[in-house]
Amino acid sequence: MNSKEDISLDIINAVDILYQHSSENLNSYNPVSEIITPEWHYSDSFQIFDNNIQINWDNLGGEFDLIKTMINSLEKKATIPDDAIIVGAEFERSFCSWYQPYHYLPRQKWGVHLRYDSWMRVSAHFYHNCPSLLGRKLDSIKSAFLYLYVHELFHNSVENAASIMEILLGKPHIYAKYYSEVYSNVFNSSNCIEEALSNGYLFLWAEECCHINRDFLKDELLKQGPGYHDFIKYSSSSGSSSNLSKGNRILLSQIRHGDLNPATTAYDPIEQLIDISNPIQYSSIYNVPIWLHRKPKPVY
Repeated sequence: MNSKEDISLDIINAVDILYQHSSENLNSYNPVSEIITPEWHYSDSFQIFDNNIQINWDNLGGEFDLIKTMINSLEKKATIPDDAIIVGAEFERSFCSWYQPYHYLPRQKWGVHLRYDSWMRVSAHFYHNCPSLLGRKLDSIKSAFLYLYVHELFHNSVENAASIMEILLGKPHIYAKYYSEVYSNVFNSSNCIEEALSNGYLFLWAEECCHINRDFLKDELLKQGPGYHDFIKYSSSSGSSSNLSKGNRILLSQIRHGDLNPATTAYDPIEQLIDISNPIQYSSIYNVPIWLHRKPKPVY
């Protein structure tokens, strides 16, 4: 099996070859910049946890200078009032994290983007309120990272599924058309099934991967805004992934046809294209860069 550094690169290279053999080019217009607030989207960032680090619970330890700094900051904020921590719908509107697709150029910073202040806020919230993390600084920081990371990782799996469609069908722009004509138009609405499924993926692996109490996380996710709180439609109290797979079938039909409401007969049984395996296993196969933003960039 290829190393994790190779799998994502193989997919990206195959997409590039597809575009080279067609009369179309990869899109230099980046629609993400119109969704994410510009002061954060264009802010300076740096890559954390390089390609040699396997993302898992044990490896996110206090030996990292970044984690040490966060522990110290959390100790100083140990008495932070709960109403000062942004959660629920208001937190989601603050764009605490986002995923930059590799389908758009320039590609230097594709991958998962996190805000440092948001990571700290979630850490503090878990430290004060999550039953499985109460009073545990390092564990709260680790769980907060995975809370943000796993949600965004699902978006990468969706893009990879769209890339596979493009490669197999020989049709470029399947993903770009979906992103601009479906996802961007329904973002932050109850019709945005991709965000619902991203939270559904997070909820599926809450305890095993993120060490977050499922009942606690369920209450938190239900407070989020339209689309995001609809994860409950694709979740199961038993921890089964069957409802999530059904949602993935609908999403892939939207992607394949570039249509929010494809005909029911278009719901092809190809949901397996979206990998919903354990996020830790997923991240060991696919190299998805992680970028950290410390402060917003003034936009005039």
